[in-house]
Amino acid sequence: MAEYVTTTPGVHYDDLIGSTGVSIVTQNVAVSAGTAMGRGTLMTITSGTAAATAKAGHADAILAAPVSTTDTVATVYVKGMFNREKIIVADSDTVEDHETELRDGGIYLTSLKG
Repeated sequence: MAEYVTTTPGVHYDDLIGSTGVSIVTQNVAVSAGTAMGRGTLMTITSGTAAATAKAGHADAILAAPVSTTDTVATVYVKGMFNREKIIVADSDTVEDHETELRDGGIYLTSLKG
């Protein structure tokens, strides 16, 4: 017997959002073309332009959707609650290094681990 299978586009839950207890706020920002980044990358916004947060840099946003090398605009989360295990940071950097500055800006971190 043949099996009928359909694929429906929709939301893919990747566990980046940690809770809806804190309202999510997004912002569109400029990004430099030529750099691909994944959803969940820790970002620094300077004069309306965002870049991946460098080690020891000041983080104030989280990338909401992947960015390709040709994109010039990205959507970032500037407020909300996110899972620390799903946030992408620079080499030799940790999410914990940025937790206080994120919290001061309205981004709170939680954990997937019990």
